[in-house]
Amino acid sequence: MKAPRHRLLIIVLILAFAVGTLALSRVRPIDGDEGYYATAARLVSAGGTPYLDFFYPQMPLLPYVYAPVYKMVGSSLAGMRLMSVAAGVLSLFLWGSILQRRWPGHQGLVLAGLVLVAVNPYFLSWNVTVKTYALTNLAVLAALWAADRGFETRRTGWFLLAGVAAGLGVGVRLLYLPWAGALVLTLGWLGWRGVNRGPRLAGMWAGLGGLIAGLAPSLAFLARDPDRFIFNNLRYHLLRPSALRESATGFGDRVGLAFGGLGSALFSNPFMIFQLVLVGLGVDWARRHPGHAARPLLVLSGVGALVHTVACMFPDPVYEQYFTGPLTPLLAPLAVAGMARLVELLRRPVPVLAGLLGLAAALSFFDLQVRKTGMDWKEVWSFEHLAKVSAAIEAHSRPEDPVVALWPGYVFESGRNYLAGLENHFAVGVSEKLTVPQKIHYHIAGKELLLKAFDEQYPVVVVLGAWMYELNTTIDQKHLPILLKELDNKYELVEVFGESKVMIRKPPAPAVP
Repeated sequence: MKAPRHRLLIIVLILAFAVGTLALSRVRPIDGDEGYYATAARLVSAGGTPYLDFFYPQMPLLPYVYAPVYKMVGSSLAGMRLMSVAAGVLSLFLWGSILQRRWPGHQGLVLAGLVLVAVNPYFLSWNVTVKTYALTNLAVLAALWAADRGFETRRTGWFLLAGVAAGLGVGVRLLYLPWAGALVLTLGWLGWRGVNRGPRLAGMWAGLGGLIAGLAPSLAFLARDPDRFIFNNLRYHLLRPSALRESATGFGDRVGLAFGGLGSALFSNPFMIFQLVLVGLGVDWARRHPGHAARPLLVLSGVGALVHTVACMFPDPVYEQYFTGPLTPLLAPLAVAGMARLVELLRRPVPVLAGLLGLAAALSFFDLQVRKTGMDWKEVWSFEHLAKVSAAIEAHSRPEDPVVALWPGYVFESGRNYLAGLENHFAVGVSEKLTVPQKIHYHIAGKELLLKAFDEQYPVVVVLGAWMYELNTTIDQKHLPILLKELDNKYELVEVFGESKVMIRKPPAPAVP
């Protein structure tokens, strides 16, 4: 295949991915977490600061990336997903650049490697949401891309850039800190083995400097308010209800349950199994080609995949989504090497690559359409349902009015104001473990604030429905009936949309003569 035609095909594939993910972003069911991520972006766009002005249980950078999008699209969760789509397209472009640089004489393999990531169901499903995955996957691929440029040019500036990308990724999600540290150490090990043909540890020191620079914005938040920073990123997560902590009687039980979560993520998802088989073949290919130009990248991404997998076993509880989507960019280089190994074994490049891509597409379709990877297709998480509820809120309130909803996505979509402390639906889940002064300090609404708000009829509209789990299972069961009774006394039901109920203030009782 001629080079110009090859490049044109790559451009067409990336454009097709852009169109496809844009379409997917309009129909993929809403993930509950998107409500608080979009809310955080809105609050930052209005001048708010994570931790200092509102509760935000992640590293601080994501709201600042999505805030400009909010200013462009307004209160539209579907519109906010445009940033995630753009990040995914840029990620695929960087991956295509890596493939072209490391497999220049294997144009079929380059195209196959690009398609392998483009049809990955976990990459597709999670990368279009307003969550951390689109940005962290972009950070990982940017770090691998820059490091690979460093391997090619022997210039330490590229390793510096790789460290910056890793640091920014950590600034989106703290879970990536072990991976970022492993990236720097692996650069040092590769340098020690002579990959960089210069000062042996220059790449590591440059990567470390870049990592510190990339972490600088997040460290500024830590320096500004250490207590709130540590609470939002660490202590809060230890206070969350945990089936793992409640069911495990010892360290061995906890390790077993963690491995159970890992096993479920890796071996109950068909496309993941397919990926792991290719990765195994890729490890064999790397062993047989120790001098290949792609080998340093394979080592860097492989070590990163192992470290990130181990790191994902520590959060409590362990969710499959911690492994499936984030492992896509880390496993991709070895998966492509695995495809190369199959081509070597069978010696029929076109049928082998076509067969692999056909299998990948079929497994992706099965994961997305049959297993519904990462998606909850209940009506309550559809954009149609969100539009109905937000329209009802708008019909019964003015733009400046406060609205209470246990899921903040309703308030976000309607453009109304939040009850202070309810900007994040996870806040209620730890409220019973904090004193009233602590709740005020960390911007977390508890039963006291809700009871006072209902008693004074402060919120104009109250929405019950999505994410009632936090309220029903974490509020003291002695106080929950009191809270609901006060709500029933002061508010009346006006509209019902499936699981969601919209309530407005009852008119004041006539004065007794």
